[in-house]
Amino acid sequence: MVYALAEAARERNSTVVVVNRPLCPVTTVFRKPGRVGELFGKPRLEKLSDRLFVYSPRYVIHDEIANRIPVLEKLNLMALRHSYRHLQKWLGIAEPSPLIWFNYPHQGYVRHLFPDSFCIFELYDNLADNTGRHSPRIDAMEAKMRERVDLLLTTSQKLQEKYAGGYRRSMMFGNGLTRRIFESLSDPGLEPRKEILDILAPRLGYAGMLSERMDWNLIGQLAALEPQWNFVFAGHIADPAIPERMKSLANIHFMGEFSHAEIPSVLRAFDLGLLPYLDNPFFHYLNPLKFYEMAAAGLASISTNIDELRRFPDEVVRVVPSDPEKWRTAIKEMLESDPDITRQAGVEVARRFIWEDMTAALLDRLQSEWL
Repeated sequence: MVYALAEAARERNSTVVVVNRPLCPVTTVFRKPGRVGELFGKPRLEKLSDRLFVYSPRYVIHDEIANRIPVLEKLNLMALRHSYRHLQKWLGIAEPSPLIWFNYPHQGYVRHLFPDSFCIFELYDNLADNTGRHSPRIDAMEAKMRERVDLLLTTSQKLQEKYAGGYRRSMMFGNGLTRRIFESLSDPGLEPRKEILDILAPRLGYAGMLSERMDWNLIGQLAALEPQWNFVFAGHIADPAIPERMKSLANIHFMGEFSHAEIPSVLRAFDLGLLPYLDNPFFHYLNPLKFYEMAAAGLASISTNIDELRRFPDEVVRVVPSDPEKWRTAIKEMLESDPDITRQAGVEVARRFIWEDMTAALLDRLQSEWL
């Protein structure tokens, strides 16, 4: 998304700086020993493209500590303002009140950096852990920062309904793909990955991080119910216990990691996409990027209870409770559907969610209505 934002900003003669979470001189030694060298010398500035940079400043003390002690938070803000002045010199810009955009309550301290800045808080997910449990401390941080936030952006309608009432302005922004990724995924001449095609059809697949966020009990039950279906998972395995749990099921295949550039050919080799996330309040509010990737690739998908996906056509995605028999029925129906109709419908859905178009529309509205 940040590349698309930078492209839209460049047309308005603006610069986008993505700021890494600042390093703490104390905690970095223990938590991020590989980055200790960054504590010495100038903060790191990396150019990603024209008018797009990544900046890595430093704290006085870690924000988890400073958020609890006002005087330490003030020292952090002083350090960051000082660092920002040096950043302006390096980039040759002069902006006393830059637009501030952050996406997690832990980062809420940045709303105090520049009193006259327009402040955007983008909420990607429900503020809960993977099990759906809320943290009273994080909820308190979110409530505390509302008054200073000028615009809340949410990625799903359910998030909008839950949080928007606490903010002066809000907008359901959504999720999407860059134009380059969309074009790569939807390319009709794209060749599917051969090593996945070597697995017998039907191939039901997922490409992405393989973690405890997924309902492996449901997946195992489905694989046992339909041994002639092959379940294919491509991506980094976050927990080695996952393949160990599935090893008794010969129709579950772990294909290893693929680069971002290879994902389109991976998806093209699937007969049906799977979004088998856990069924709890964290995922009910989700608007998963994986759905848009699958749709752009012309791949129909089955998902657990994610309300945002219910607004899309049934030939593109089915939202099914976490019941293996209901999933079994939905998968059979989707496998029997016309793939040409599915492909056309999926591409048309994904085409409506291109980051370059979405960010340009947002910046236009910022300039014309809110700034």
